[in-house]
Amino acid sequence: MKPTITNWEADFPIREKVEDCCGKQRWFVIDCHEGGLGYTVRALEEDKHGLGYEFAAYSETSPYSALGRVRQKMSRGLATRHITTSPGTKEMLHDKLKGRITSDRKGGVVLVVDGIVLSIEDIESFLKSREGWELEMRIVDALE
Repeated sequence: MKPTITNWEADFPIREKVEDCCGKQRWFVIDCHEGGLGYTVRALEEDKHGLGYEFAAYSETSPYSALGRVRQKMSRGLATRHITTSPGTKEMLHDKLKGRITSDRKGGVVLVVDGIVLSIEDIESFLKSREGWELEMRIVDALE
């Protein structure tokens, strides 16, 4: 039998500030939802309308356990910068991109990397400049 945790709903949503790898303060709204098998905690970057950083974690036993995991993901996720956005260009800083697949709200697909929206054309540009290289693609569930 699953233990009952009372009054956790009074603690959510949480508004929290986290510093990224460039020293920029980013604000998140952290919310929790209870499902039949546990708790899902999701942190969305504030005022980005789903097109900024997003982190999620799941716990079968406690919303606070999921909250701890989501905070760890936020710290790790904001600690590494994957792209540079020099005026007029977006370039990969190293050989790895880590982000999230989402919709551009117009029916298209975009990636959000470092809290920045990358279009399919941006990804195409990254690939063109690395023609002949090998590619490894891995897609994982945000709750893992």
